This record gives sequence, structure tokens and C-alpha cells, in this order.
Amino acid sequence: MSLFKKSNILIIGDAMLDRYTFGNTNRISPEAPVPVLKIEKEILKPGGAANVAANISSLGLKANLVAEVGIDVNGKSLRKIIKTHKINLVSESNKNYKTTTKTRIISQNQQLMRIDDEIIETRKKREGISKKIEILIKESDAVIFSDYNKGSLTNISQLIKISNKYRKPVFIDPKGNNFDCYKNAFAITPNLKEFENIVGPCKDQKEIIKKAKKLSTQLNINSILVTLGSKGMLLIRKNQEPKYIKATSAKEVFDVTGAGDTVIAVLCAAYMSSNKDDLYFAALVANIAAGESIKKLGAQSIGNEELTSLVYKSISLEDELEEEYFQNLAKLDELDRVIKNEKDLNMVLKTIKSLGFNIGFTNGCFDILHRGHIKYLDQARNISDFLFIGINDDSSVKNLKGKSRPINNIKDRMEMVRRATLDDAFIIKFSESTPLKLIKKIKPDILIKGGDYKENEIVGSTFVKKQNGKVKIIPFVPGCSSTRIIDKIKKS
Repeated sequence: MSLFKKSNILIIGDAMLDRYTFGNTNRISPEAPVPVLKIEKEILKPGGAANVAANISSLGLKANLVAEVGIDVNGKSLRKIIKTHKINLVSESNKNYKTTTKTRIISQNQQLMRIDDEIIETRKKREGISKKIEILIKESDAVIFSDYNKGSLTNISQLIKISNKYRKPVFIDPKGNNFDCYKNAFAITPNLKEFENIVGPCKDQKEIIKKAKKLSTQLNINSILVTLGSKGMLLIRKNQEPKYIKATSAKEVFDVTGAGDTVIAVLCAAYMSSNKDDLYFAALVANIAAGESIKKLGAQSIGNEELTSLVYKSISLEDELEEEYFQNLAKLDELDRVIKNEKDLNMVLKTIKSLGFNIGFTNGCFDILHRGHIKYLDQARNISDFLFIGINDDSSVKNLKGKSRPINNIKDRMEMVRRATLDDAFIIKFSESTPLKLIKKIKPDILIKGGDYKENEIVGSTFVKKQNGKVKIIPFVPGCSSTRIIDKIKKS
């Protein structure tokens, strides 16, 4: 069960390319007393705002990124990486813009040097906010500012004003010597050094809390999450008790690069997914994610399933999850097996998928039930966790079988199938000549069909296989056929 709900997150800020150059140093240069590095491989990763967006995308949320990315060699590499992370990039193709690139030289698992290739522009206030960005803010669920003080994030105060106008919470990873531009934001996540740069040195947690409360009041910021590295985090919120969060990973630190990006991304994603606007819970999740990211190389995003599993283990949610699981299971058991409309169908599908069960689908006219039908339905029920049975309505049967059919009307046929499956399948009628529309709506994991068909001859098989589903063919019982039974009755 995922922690994260589908949300649309807008990230605005300084995007960078992180390059990792690995090599061996086995000799000293004859030209100078320095080691010679023999390059063995390079790894390229998204950095800064691009890494925040990559974290959002890896959690299964939609990520829109507004950032300046050049069309130089490094910019083209970064654009390609952004695309592979399924991030929608909004960026002007400025041929004069130099893409910020940080190259880390690594040998024997040790960073020897970092080379920064960039042009830091002074933050210039631009005239107004483009209509396109305002529309992106309006259509988003939350906005993240990833500020690395490189000059591409401008008009911050105006962006916050527009976000507040549309009631979109603003999360900011701040930089610089002045936080006044972040006034009226929802939450900021400075590390201790950044925080002390604004409020002055803090000798202990008590002083951090006191100064954070003062800063929160001055700037009208709802929450300040101060990250303390190996000492964890402090969350200070308006009109609420401060919360200390212990670090999950004081050991196994490989690389702290991008930890702040992970914190701001996960904090926002978890908060938007919480039922009670629980920022403390979101901070706990962000802390766990950051603890994992520093065990890995470079700016590293964490996947939805991995983080969900870690959170359930770390925060002891098993009892709560178990209770919710059985409540949903009981709810499913109470639902009517004959589905009457699309609203009921959606509710059934949502409940089954939330429980993690697979879905099977089969279909037919089921006009006169016989031994072949019963055996077929028994096998179909055993193949999947929950079986959905599509039944052709009366007009559809007439088109398929002729004017004399069906013998039994749709209401009676659905009731007979319900009894035949012992209330262990969901039954729904359809009016089209084939069940393809219904199959696309249900998206079954297993498509079940009877008879001597090949997979490519079965309606819906191509769609189901594209969805990573399977097709299962159950042989007919010889001699059993509704048409044959009807012909026999007529002759007699």
C-alpha cells in the first residue's frame, strides 16, 4: 500500500548537472608531485532542482520543472537525463546560458576534488511572471522552490504571492544571506549552517527553536524544518509544540550530495498525501528518505515502494495498516456482486486494488447454464483473486445469436451466474458486441476465455498484455453448448 497519492508538483529553481568521474591513481606525475588519475568511467546525474524533480517523479507523482538549462553540451546531457526521469521541463533555449556542472573526481571510493563549471548570475528581478508559469502554479497541487543561489530563481516573492492566491502550499529549500524573499511561504528547510547564517550561532536545540519561532513570526512562515545532519531534524511549526526527529543513518554515510533535495521533495510529497495535513509525519518520512539517500552515490532519488516499505518498518504502522486492510476486506465482502452502474464498478475496483489483489475477467452470454459453464466458472474463479464476469445484455445477444435469443433475459442470466459462482465473482452487463470497452475499464491482470482460441484471437488480449497482464484459455467441456441444448429441445 503506497504512502503517496497522485499529485501534481511544480518545482522551480536552479537545475544542475552532476558528473562523477571515477579512476585509479597508481603513479605520480613526472611533471609535478601530484597523482595521475586514469579515468575508468563517468556517471551523470541530475542535480539541484532537477534532482528534486527526479525525487518527486520516482515517488510516482507528476513533476513539472521550471529551470534554466542551457543548450550547451552539458545542458543537452542534463535535458536528456531529465527526460528519462519523466519530468516535464519548462526552459528557454538560451544559447548564451552556461549550464551549471559539478564534476567530482573519485578514486578508491574517496572524493579527491570537485570542479565547478558555472557562471553565477546576480539575482535580477524580472518584470512580472509569465502566464505559462502562473498556469502551471494554478494547475499544481504544491510548489517547491529549489534555491541554490545561482541566479535562475527570480521574483520569489511574486511567485509565493501567486501560489498563495491559488492556495498552493510553497515548500522552499533556501539559500543566501537574507530569507526576506521567502516571506509567506508554507515551509522552509534550511540546514543548520544556512539557518545560523540568518539568525546567528545557536549553542543548543533550545536556542534553535527560540530563533526559529522568531524567524517564523517575522516572515509569516508556517513551518521551519532545520536539518542537523547526523543529529537529525528539528520541526518548528506555528502554534504547535516543536518536534525533534532523530537521524536514521548516523553510520553508512557514503555521500551527502543531494540529501537536501531528497528532504524537500519527500516532505512535500508526504504532506500532500497525508489525510490530516500532517507535516510532522511528512518530516519523519523525509528523514527516513534522507537517511537512505546518503548511503548511495551522489544525488540519489528513492522509489515509492522502497520508501513506503522503509517507513512502515521504521514507524511501526503495521497494526494500523492491518486494521485498515481488514476494514477494506470487510467492505468488499458487503458489496453487491451484481454491479449496476459505473460508479459501483469504480468503487469495487478501487477497493480490490487497494488490497493488492489481482483481477481476472471473462465474458459470455450465459443464456442457458449447463455443466460446461459451471466447470468453466469454477476454474476461472480459481485462476484469479477476484473474478469479474461480463455478460452480454439482451440486445447484444440478439445481434450475436439471432432474433430468437436470448431465452432468458439479462436480469435472470445475471442472477443465475451469481448463484452459480456462489457470490464469489462480480457480474456486470455490457451492451457492445465485444467486451473490449469493459476490459479497458477494468484493466484485468488475467484475461480468461474458453474454447479453442489462440491468444491473438481473443478480444482484449493485446490490451491486457500491454498492461503486463496474462491471457488464460480454458478448454470447452465436449458436448456442452447452449445452442446445442436449445436445438435438442426444438427437435424434441
